[in-house]
Amino acid sequence: MPWLRNGTVAVTNGSTTVIGTNADFAANGRIGDSFIGPDGFTYEVGNIASATVISIIPAYKGPTASGAAYAIMPVQGYPKALADAFNNINLQWGVKLAALGTTGNYDVLPITKGGTGGVTLADAKSNFGILDIQTVARGGTGATDAPGARTALGAAKSGANSDITSLSALTTALSVAQGGTGGTTQAAARTGLGLGTAAVANVGTSAGNVMTVGAGGWLGSSIIDNVNANNQKATGLYAVSGATNSPFTAIQLLTSDWGVDPRWQSQLALGISANKAYFRSIMKDQTAATSWAELYHTGNTTRGSGGALSAASPIVRIANVADTQRRDLQEQTFEPAGDWGVANEEAQGVLVERLDVGEYRVSGSLGLALEGWRTQDPCSPDGGRIIGITESQQAEDGTVTIKLFKQRWTLSDYGEVIPGRGTPIDVPLNSWIDVRLAMPEPLMPIPTIEE
Repeated sequence: MPWLRNGTVAVTNGSTTVIGTNADFAANGRIGDSFIGPDGFTYEVGNIASATVISIIPAYKGPTASGAAYAIMPVQGYPKALADAFNNINLQWGVKLAALGTTGNYDVLPITKGGTGGVTLADAKSNFGILDIQTVARGGTGATDAPGARTALGAAKSGANSDITSLSALTTALSVAQGGTGGTTQAAARTGLGLGTAAVANVGTSAGNVMTVGAGGWLGSSIIDNVNANNQKATGLYAVSGATNSPFTAIQLLTSDWGVDPRWQSQLALGISANKAYFRSIMKDQTAATSWAELYHTGNTTRGSGGALSAASPIVRIANVADTQRRDLQEQTFEPAGDWGVANEEAQGVLVERLDVGEYRVSGSLGLALEGWRTQDPCSPDGGRIIGITESQQAEDGTVTIKLFKQRWTLSDYGEVIPGRGTPIDVPLNSWIDVRLAMPEPLMPIPTIEE
């Protein structure tokens, strides 16, 4: 057996530990081998901890040294390579080799030992009692093909069941998943199929019918009727354009029978291309009707600086837009009209300029409104108290000049207090001046409907 001298060792006087460098103690050494140390004395290898660490018996007697030469001499008489190979075989197969002793030395392993008792498939099946065609009584199908098996088993074909011509004696309804309805009555079948009450109703516009999309002008285009708004109409939604007795040129007309007396109808008309709304009641035979009444809303009214509502023909509000204290100055459709005004939707394009203290110019309109109120004095927001007196002038080109003065009260010779104009003032930051204008006709044409 060759000695082990690879690498070097480090030893310490009085210590049993030997540390190797480039020395594979685990692969080449055995417990009981002789370790010849750097001091020339022989020691016994007491333990091999790893490839680089062993312990010796007794403790090292020589002086401490590192990087020193050494030698390990095999002292046990065995062929090391053979012993290692056998140990590996024993570890891997020892248990299984030992178990072979319980099976006996059989060329063919019998059934009692877990074998088949035969060297051919036929012998093995015979030993197990397995037939090529197993009878139904023995758990087989009694046939070698699918039709014969179904016949022997009394079974129906799966898939396209051409051999099933009728079903009888069913006590449970076929489920929807099985291709049935899940019920034995019409009501139960509808429930199983997820059908509601509409499944038994006809399609139409009579009482109890299910309406289609677009019937009566609902969920689709409304019904076109351009002749006479007074003509008798079924309950529904109508498109009316240029018809007589219409409150506006183009409207969407909702008409509905009164359930107590269906001769009467209520009608609601909504303007097309304009924010207008009207309503009335009428008898279908035109023997009686109420006049069209227009609804007032944010599109045709405006709230003055004091809170009062007024008809909202084109309106411009004069105020210090940048510094105003009124958050409601630009309510609804009002938008800036320069630094000193805001205009509603009907007065878009108007411009307000400040000429001097309390003097403002409004341009871009045809001038002041031709009828009704024209200007409203600025009022306090806490109840409509007037806080200034306005004066208006109109030039030939439609430009309007608005002047604002303080209120001055004079005591007459008869003891009466008479209001009058004082010194000019700018519009207070907590108010505004309303000016009602006349505007050019809109460029947008009113739509017409072809029958």
